[in-house]
Amino acid sequence: MTYKKVIGIIGLGYVGLPLAYLAAYNDYKVIGIDIDIKKVNTLNNKQKVPMQLKKIQKNNLALEGYTTYEKLKEADIIVICVPTPTKNNNEPDLSLLEKALDNIADNLKKDVLIIVESTIGPGMTRKFVADKLYNLKKLELDKDFKLSYCPERIDPGNPKLWVGNINRICGSTSKKGLEESIKFYSSMIDAKIIEMNSIEEAELIKVWENSYRNLNIAASNLLAKICDKYNFSVNKILEGLRSKVEQFGMNYLYPGLGPGGHCIPEDIHFLISSVKEKCNLDMSLLEESVYINDGMINYASKKLDNRLKKLNIEKPRILMLGISYKPNSDDTRRSNALRLYEKLCKEGYDVKYYDYIVENNEETFENDMKELLDNSDVVILSCGHEKFLNYRYEKHKSIKCFFDCWNLMYKKYKNKCEFDYFGIGE
Repeated sequence: MTYKKVIGIIGLGYVGLPLAYLAAYNDYKVIGIDIDIKKVNTLNNKQKVPMQLKKIQKNNLALEGYTTYEKLKEADIIVICVPTPTKNNNEPDLSLLEKALDNIADNLKKDVLIIVESTIGPGMTRKFVADKLYNLKKLELDKDFKLSYCPERIDPGNPKLWVGNINRICGSTSKKGLEESIKFYSSMIDAKIIEMNSIEEAELIKVWENSYRNLNIAASNLLAKICDKYNFSVNKILEGLRSKVEQFGMNYLYPGLGPGGHCIPEDIHFLISSVKEKCNLDMSLLEESVYINDGMINYASKKLDNRLKKLNIEKPRILMLGISYKPNSDDTRRSNALRLYEKLCKEGYDVKYYDYIVENNEETFENDMKELLDNSDVVILSCGHEKFLNYRYEKHKSIKCFFDCWNLMYKKYKNKCEFDYFGIGE
């Protein structure tokens, strides 16, 4: 079989793995590289294929996984999908990107196109890719290799929007690099691929879109705190606010435990760090949103403490439902549900958690829930997986208190059940 091109993908996690399958299904030969042998084996054994591709009959997919970089010399396009987390005091950690570049430098063919999908601050792609490759091997940008930035966009657990149909943006250091990048993504993705004027514009869009969402979440969490102080229902307030949405197009998010995952709580720090380094701008607006959202675990814990005291529930048996950071996903990275669980354990509570998606025991869901709930006084809905939302908790007479951290069952249970129901801002 003749393949379009050879694609090297560095990092086979939540971003790189589905991209590898998408490229292979579109007749590219894919060389996947990761330091984690389990992820490499997942690719070689063709496991965790996106459900959108499973229905497509495709034989002889050209997929090869390795823990070393030698095969990268065959690649016409290299896509970097390694994690770029934060560390210590929310400082951007680019060590995995730097390690990948150390290995890439020794295994590049002439005129290769390098595309970075990993999150990085404005102005940093040149510094951590172009400058490093020159310092390592005297490789010159737009002479020995082309460089583009097309930040990942992915929504784990979303059956409709996935890597194959989410709009993308792309910037490059050259016209030729941009053309090749647009052609590559357009050949696989059924969505808009928007050309930016520079690689730096693409970088800014990535960190701003998640910073903006962080701001909106912080605003909703602050509103919930205000409602608690006034003894208002945040859901009723949001109902009133949505009447303006209908006519003016404004958008309001629901309050909760704060953002989790690898993007929203972390990308804002890449923006803050980059702007502070390069520009004399006041970033207190973004810093305050981080402060509000990071404080929601302590706020939820304190609200639970006060409620249990008010209800005279001593030594409660607590069951937390869901530990992933978002509904219908097994992703626990920076999960605030998990942080709440850990905090309650440290405070001495008798607390257990159950997550049928993370633990992969969906088949025993009904039996597990019955046994756990029959032996629980307090239920905390910490992640809104579909089966949790459809369950009838009123069947279990042992439940005295139900803490809905995301107000997802407000209409079903507020003043409509025997147990005490409350939420963030409720």
